[in-house]
Amino acid sequence: MDWIDERTGIRALTKEALDEQVPGGARVRYVFGSVLTYLFLQQVVLGILLATYYSPSASDAWASTAYLQDRVAGGWFLRGLHHHGSSVMVVVTVLHLIQVVLAGAYRKPREFNWWTGLAMGGLVLAFALTGYLLPWDQKGYWATQVATGIMGTVPLGDLLQHALQGGAQYGNLTITRFYALHVFVLPITLAALLGVHLYLFRRHGVTPPASMSDDELAAKAQPFWPNQLFIDVAAMAVTGAVLVALTYRTHGAELFAPADPASNFVARPEWYFLFLFQLLKYFEGPLSIIATVIIPGGVATFLFALPFIDRADSRAVKKRGPVLAGVGLIMGGVVVLTALAVVADANNEHYQEGLVVAHEDAERTRELAAAGVPPAGGNAVWENDPQFAAITLFKENCATCHEIDGRGGEEAPSLSHYNDRAWLRGAVRTPRSVAYFGGTKGHTDMEAYSEADLPDAQLDAVIEYLLQLRALGEETPQAVTYDAELAKRGAAVWEELDCSGCHEVEKGVDGGGAPVFWGRGTRGWIARVIRNSGEADLYGEGAEMPGFEGKLSSEEIEGLAGYVFALGE
Repeated sequence: MDWIDERTGIRALTKEALDEQVPGGARVRYVFGSVLTYLFLQQVVLGILLATYYSPSASDAWASTAYLQDRVAGGWFLRGLHHHGSSVMVVVTVLHLIQVVLAGAYRKPREFNWWTGLAMGGLVLAFALTGYLLPWDQKGYWATQVATGIMGTVPLGDLLQHALQGGAQYGNLTITRFYALHVFVLPITLAALLGVHLYLFRRHGVTPPASMSDDELAAKAQPFWPNQLFIDVAAMAVTGAVLVALTYRTHGAELFAPADPASNFVARPEWYFLFLFQLLKYFEGPLSIIATVIIPGGVATFLFALPFIDRADSRAVKKRGPVLAGVGLIMGGVVVLTALAVVADANNEHYQEGLVVAHEDAERTRELAAAGVPPAGGNAVWENDPQFAAITLFKENCATCHEIDGRGGEEAPSLSHYNDRAWLRGAVRTPRSVAYFGGTKGHTDMEAYSEADLPDAQLDAVIEYLLQLRALGEETPQAVTYDAELAKRGAAVWEELDCSGCHEVEKGVDGGGAPVFWGRGTRGWIARVIRNSGEADLYGEGAEMPGFEGKLSSEEIEGLAGYVFALGE
């Protein structure tokens, strides 16, 4: 140790770092700065580990993230710690700000320490924003679009937005610029500010409780080592334990499907920007500047000027009521706006349905990525789906009129879960709704059957009878399973209601404009509808759907029919 100390002066450095006196003694209220320093260093280490697998390009970002998440041992855990660590940093930053305000630690001579702290708080949010885009998945892509869209509404914000995006639209330059900011510019800037902040902190020391006299502070003073350091390390350990528990509970971080600029993904910013998103709802059009510039600018100015605004003769909380009320109003507003946004989304049926679809797409693309992501990357992973060709055909030829899982038109029946029991039940109960025939030009002559007209038990029997008729027309009857005894009762109800007055059930007869139910819903039947829905045993002369025979090959029609049929399996 003497040999090392002679060459490095390590003993003097250690004494300088650890022998500082803490007036009034060690306290839990002083831990937030140390916890933030720990979190920053942990984020740096985790970021370096993640960078060994990550490829910052629009074609490779999602694929490399999916590989790390699902194929690398422990990769999901490292990514989850890093992801949740950013949220925890935001939370602890806010707590630290509140602690500093309550203690009056922004007052003379600590103004510069307060300002560097505010600047670092802004950088924490910038870290979160730039890192959120890097997986290049649907949620990160669209959430960041919302955030940068807000930025573009401020004066000269369009220039900043253009520079940050690398153009008018999101693309490869966007991800490389966000990556450069996230791993180079922001860490270096934050590290430099942290150095200044710690220097100023050591220069002025902690801000002791205002309720204690100078004699009490001196009498109860304790050295930083081991008293305060022990409490700091304990707080770090608790924070680390919370992060680990949160990561295990959520199995890392979410990874949605690859970013698709042509999709209708339900975009929301991350939770720490929800308050701005909600605020914008109240100031639309020309008034949006109030939400994007005037209010945030006023808040930032107020916080910056706090050392000059607070002229109370004491740091005691009771003496600084107006200042604390102002800060409390800001914090309360952020919490209320965030809560309103969360509640609004929870009650937004369209948003919730979109989330279900998004999670289904995420699960499917992760499964497809296991077979290897094509060189084109990103959305090319869908090409691994055996149904990819049929899905593409559907989007190009059918999605204008037909909807699947909330995507598509409403001019023809929905094909979500097409012809399964729930779909058939809905067609009987509400045939004129948009989900069935309400969107067609001629609608339908079929009357709705309420539960009073057709009790659920009888309707269930009729549905089984319809499935039996489908099975009778299926080349492989075992492909359609049904309850034979229940179907027998359904046939009796069918006759009792005289449903055959509109829908024939025998093979090869003229349907009279209504589909014959023998074999209705089989792959072959669906293929015939695609070829020419105007055939006599299908929809006859009143058919509105255009025929695709001659427009699509037989193989394409069969593939498309198989895809639609599988939706109801």
